Amino acid sequence: MKHKFKSAIIILPILLGTSFLNAQTNTSEGTKKPFQFPSYSQQSYDEVDAVSYELPYQETGFHLTGQFLYWQTLEANMVYGLDQAGRANGGDPVSLLGEVKHNSYRWDPGVRAGGGYCFSAETIDANLEYTYFHNEGGDSTGLKEGRVLKSIFPFVTNPFFGPIVSMNTKADLQYHTLDLYATHMFQNSHSFVMKFLAGVRGAWISEGANSYYKTNYLLNPFTETVVRTTVQNTWKFSGAGLRAGLSMDWFMFWGLSLHTEANLSAIVGRFRAKQQIDETTGYRTAKTFPSDTRMIPSLQLVMGFAWRKVFGALGLKVFANWELNMWDDLSQTYMYPTTTADAASLVGSWVRNSVNIQGITAGFTAEF
Repeated sequence: MKHKFKSAIIILPILLGTSFLNAQTNTSEGTKKPFQFPSYSQQSYDEVDAVSYELPYQETGFHLTGQFLYWQTLEANMVYGLDQAGRANGGDPVSLLGEVKHNSYRWDPGVRAGGGYCFSAETIDANLEYTYFHNEGGDSTGLKEGRVLKSIFPFVTNPFFGPIVSMNTKADLQYHTLDLYATHMFQNSHSFVMKFLAGVRGAWISEGANSYYKTNYLLNPFTETVVRTTVQNTWKFSGAGLRAGLSMDWFMFWGLSLHTEANLSAIVGRFRAKQQIDETTGYRTAKTFPSDTRMIPSLQLVMGFAWRKVFGALGLKVFANWELNMWDDLSQTYMYPTTTADAASLVGSWVRNSVNIQGITAGFTAEF
């Protein structure tokens, strides 16, 4: 009994201490305040949904662009003569044997300027753009031993004045376009943008090509004037039509992006041409003025790279593209004569071809 009493005396203080601690804990929990959510300041809808990165394109505002063009015209319909092997009979008719001589255009500068206003990324971006390009070219061929030079134009090779000893040609192209169009962004993200383009286009394009055929027949020994035949082929086209296309931009890194664009236009306008053949003898063998109204399809392809950076309120983009402009059924040249019902008169066949312009388009766009 004595031993049990001592054990009870030892255990009792432990139980009382444990009960006291539990009571203190229950009392503390009973007086604790309920959980409160942290308070946030009121925010607008735009602030809540604002993106956390800088958009790689202009969202709204004015923009101006200036572009430097370095282009060349490619045109297959610029044949002016044949360089043939010599034949025993110099009076043989002209045939398509030998080396065909073409006029070729050089590389020349041009300019493009424009501006517009982006209403918003969800609506449209309206633009007005003007393009000017002036291209010149030429070619020349001299008579070599054992060779014969022939013109592909009628009434140039008169056997009485002897053979042609030199041929040369000069060409000049004037290119003007005015575009009023709007773009709409229908696919966009922080790395990719696709836009639809629609608008109207005006075009004023002209070309003059003169070919010269010289002989050694002396007309005036005092002035050393020789017989030379000049063939003038010129045409002008002016019209307006519709334009539509697509453009894509892939934003890569460090502000760099890849740009591709394809536009199709259909221009209806008036086409006027002229061919005139004159000799230094004063004799004019041809002068015609054909004209008609025609529809000219045009395709524009663009691909290149751009870099864009925002400096405060100003956005700046610089770019360099390779551009192709193809105008179908635009060039027209009077070539080969054929006899009509009236044997005393001749008409010519017209050769139509496309005018293709290629080259570098580099410039900048300032966004305000």
